[in-house]
Amino acid sequence: MKSRLVVPEDLEEVRRKYFADPARFQSVKEGEMLLTEGEYNDRLYLILEGAFTGYLRDEQGNNFEVFRSRENMFVGVYSFFSNQHLSYMSIVADQDSRVAYLDRDELPTSPDQFALDFLPVLISEIYSRQLLTQQLNAERHRAMKKLAEAEKMATLGQLAAGLAHELNNAVGILESNTQRLTETMDSYLQDRKWQPIFRKTLEQGWESDTRAIRARRDHLEGKFDLPLKAAKQLARINLDDAEVQELLRLSDSELEAMETITNVAIVLRDMKIAARHAAHVVRSVRDLGSTPAAEPVAITLRQTIDEALTLVKKVTQGISVTVDGTTDAPLTAHAGDFVQVWINLIKNACEAINLAKPTRPTVHIYISETPHHYLVAVTDNGTGISDDVMKKIFEPSFTTKVTGLSFGLGLGLSIVKRIVDRYRGTVLVSSKPGEATFTVRLPKP
Repeated sequence: MKSRLVVPEDLEEVRRKYFADPARFQSVKEGEMLLTEGEYNDRLYLILEGAFTGYLRDEQGNNFEVFRSRENMFVGVYSFFSNQHLSYMSIVADQDSRVAYLDRDELPTSPDQFALDFLPVLISEIYSRQLLTQQLNAERHRAMKKLAEAEKMATLGQLAAGLAHELNNAVGILESNTQRLTETMDSYLQDRKWQPIFRKTLEQGWESDTRAIRARRDHLEGKFDLPLKAAKQLARINLDDAEVQELLRLSDSELEAMETITNVAIVLRDMKIAARHAAHVVRSVRDLGSTPAAEPVAITLRQTIDEALTLVKKVTQGISVTVDGTTDAPLTAHAGDFVQVWINLIKNACEAINLAKPTRPTVHIYISETPHHYLVAVTDNGTGISDDVMKKIFEPSFTTKVTGLSFGLGLGLSIVKRIVDRYRGTVLVSSKPGEATFTVRLPKP
């Protein structure tokens, strides 16, 4: 007779012949043991209702799961058909269940007929049990993977908490001393003609858009007949025409003092922004081992872009950086998160430009909006991104090193994606030879 897997007709016939006697029905309560590992058993059980789990005992005496059986499956197969009739595992009811059993010494048919009837059933049982074992192994693999990740994150969290504690002391000193020095300078300049310019520069900083600086410089040169250096300095401070007119009444020595004062204001402002960003990064590191406690605040994406440009000022030297947009993009968020996003994207763009060495190196940042989203696109005229690199671009620790530069394809972009994902946004990448654009899309509040 040709072997085949069980079909419902096979099982129904077996149930009718061998498991239909109500006198051989048995109820098993949840948690009750049907078979015990190593004990004698000469019964074959068919599960009528409920489910059972088979366990083996390890060297420490702990039970570990081997297989699960549900309705219309058999248990006790090994001990029933073996010579010694010893159960090789313990079988426990997962819920209130009902089984029918068959005694080996009380078969209702001849042994040959019994073997003929049970051959396809047993083949199916082996097949079903193999599938369940594979599922169980897959579940174990996933559970072990999650456990390993949890242990890794717990260890990382402990290290991060210690590191954050040490860094926080240094950042705190930088932040408090910057504030003290700022207040000292403001007090020193009290009632002096430079104080308003100092405060304005401290609040607004220098203009970071190189195109705007050039336009303002040309205007000042033409209107006030200023030397190039003075026009550029005043253009970066972003003074209006009336304020510039007032400054031109100063003596040469007073103008030199004004330049020093504005430079000091810019340095203090940069230190204040850097300290605030460093504090945010420290909090981010500390949060690896705990739940973030800081509350989101009202910000604009334009504000975070300006702060990022302040922090990457050294990286953007010699590169034309322009910022355009149709909106300032107001959001409720952690400002430091988006400062971190723009820092990484701008640094990536500048590194790509430094590799390509175009005639007019340019980074263009454009802020726009749709009815439901804000969009921030960062475009550079660098090397572009190849197709094979594009596939792995957001993978952590994936990097392409060229002449010592990490061409924006390492940890930075995985951080960008993680932060944007947290705000339910997406990062889109487009590229062609000589140009690459990263577009961050964020839902409006």
